[in-house]
Amino acid sequence: MTTPSQTSADPGTSGVVHPHGRGGGPRAAIALLLVGGLGLALAVWFVLALLRAAPPPALDVGEEVNVLRVPLEIAPFALTDHRGEPFDSSRLADHWTFLFFGYTYCPDVCPVTLATLRDARKRMAERDGEASLADVQFVFVSVDPARDTPERLAEFVPYFHPDFVGATGTPEQLEPLTRSLGIYAARSKGEDGEREEGYLLDHTVSVMLVDPDAKLHAIFSDPHEPAEISEAFEKIRAAREA
Repeated sequence: MTTPSQTSADPGTSGVVHPHGRGGGPRAAIALLLVGGLGLALAVWFVLALLRAAPPPALDVGEEVNVLRVPLEIAPFALTDHRGEPFDSSRLADHWTFLFFGYTYCPDVCPVTLATLRDARKRMAERDGEASLADVQFVFVSVDPARDTPERLAEFVPYFHPDFVGATGTPEQLEPLTRSLGIYAARSKGEDGEREEGYLLDHTVSVMLVDPDAKLHAIFSDPHEPAEISEAFEKIRAAREA
């Protein structure tokens, strides 16, 4: 006659005594804690790495201004300014540069924009003093090299402000800069663009702001207002220098 204990015995465990139960005891618990802690540490490290790698939030300075989360590299270029001096990538370094692309024969947008930049500059000087603009430059880049020679630019650009710079080059010389900044320029469609002389150009009307690292930092969309440009630039500059 068998007893209940004999019939229910497990062959794999019969006669085996576990002094600390079937869970493996303190050593197993400690091992689990160590593995869990390591996993948590790795998760925290990963999250912190993502936060460090993520671009900073965009600075909100108004509807007409797009401040880039990550400033954009500008390809090397080599142009000539209105004084006949080289105007290349090195001229952007260590300066805040307002870049506007157009042409001297433009009937409306270009002169209006340059006048707006002149008035914006005046506001900056009145607010912070002329010395605060020592590292700020305004550059008009002509996308019409066939007509806008350095001599022509020398007649046109200083009319708006003696410190304004005009620059141009051959189409091949302009291409690295215009491509980097996404600048569009082409003869107008129809009769206005077909004339050999007096033709018109369609072109980007945004003003590009390049930072002292020679990278595209912000884009000012049309319409341009002196007060908005001046105030937005003050915030952009302060945020970068903070």
